[in-house]
Amino acid sequence: MERKYEHLSMEDRCLIQVQLSLGFRPATIAAVLERARSTVLREMRRNGWKSGGGKPRAGCPYGSGYKAGAAHCRAGRLGRKPRVERKLVAGSDLWHCVVRHLRRGLSPEQIASTLARMPDPVRLSHETIYTALYAMPRGQLRARVLALLRRSHKRRGARSGRVPHPFTDTMTMIDQRPSEVAERLVPGHWEGDLIKGRLNQSQVGTLVERTTLFVALVKLEDGSAKTAANGFAGILNRFQPPMRRSMTYDQGREMAQHSLLTQQADVKVYFAHPHSPWERGINENTNGLLRQYLPKGKDLSVFSQDQLDDIAMLLNARPRKTLGWKAPAELFLPPGTFNFVDYWSTTIDDVALGP
Repeated sequence: MERKYEHLSMEDRCLIQVQLSLGFRPATIAAVLERARSTVLREMRRNGWKSGGGKPRAGCPYGSGYKAGAAHCRAGRLGRKPRVERKLVAGSDLWHCVVRHLRRGLSPEQIASTLARMPDPVRLSHETIYTALYAMPRGQLRARVLALLRRSHKRRGARSGRVPHPFTDTMTMIDQRPSEVAERLVPGHWEGDLIKGRLNQSQVGTLVERTTLFVALVKLEDGSAKTAANGFAGILNRFQPPMRRSMTYDQGREMAQHSLLTQQADVKVYFAHPHSPWERGINENTNGLLRQYLPKGKDLSVFSQDQLDDIAMLLNARPRKTLGWKAPAELFLPPGTFNFVDYWSTTIDDVALGP
């Protein structure tokens, strides 16, 4: 017999009721429906059927009490009721905790890993969080909660290529990087880029360390090559020499004076091939995360270096899946500098939800 896994339809239940009234046995009814005998028996027993006992005869029903209409209504009602009580329900303490973490910039996956690392751990799947958020009824509250997500999607583009510019200094291409850089064996190797603001008239330098994913931001007064070299050197010199070995950049004109950066910060600069953003994929992904705080169309010159440092810390404190749910600050900064539990256990005042 071919196996079928569809639920019984109203027509199937009507057939069961009629054949029971004619005295057919469950095995015979199951053969007609091409179902397992146990399927028909369970359907009969949980919907009021009682055996009449003995051998059925023509005109003598094989038991009684089964009603197709009532059985179909009951199946529909139970189908809408979850078998296990939902762990995350709007308005519960756990719900408010999740929303607080969303407001602090964590994704559902990061929230799940953070809750699991607390002194009183909570096991919660990120899919459970997504389901609870998108199951909310349409309205202002739902819109405000979904706006807290990284991409703010209401439901569950190609970049233009750059024209290469001639450099005065000789470029060292990405193919010449040592294996320790390409394979991310030791920290201290960075990827760099610029993100631009409204009308491309303001810019912020971005740096991300390839092994620990630690982020540093650079305030730039303009997009000139000299300003970029001095700005990146100033930020990289904050770190000890072993933690600033090299930087990989694209072939943008702002890095035309890369020899000045090498001279000031003792950092070897490698260049990706034109129109190949995947060669600096970590930095490209980080730039996408930073757009939550430095959105497109905003004047980025209004951010001070202290404010940019605070934004970078928001990313450096987040647990990252690729790091085994460790935070970049835990792995990059000297031991004892950053305490994950203390940072994420701090109390956040409950205020009205807002973007």
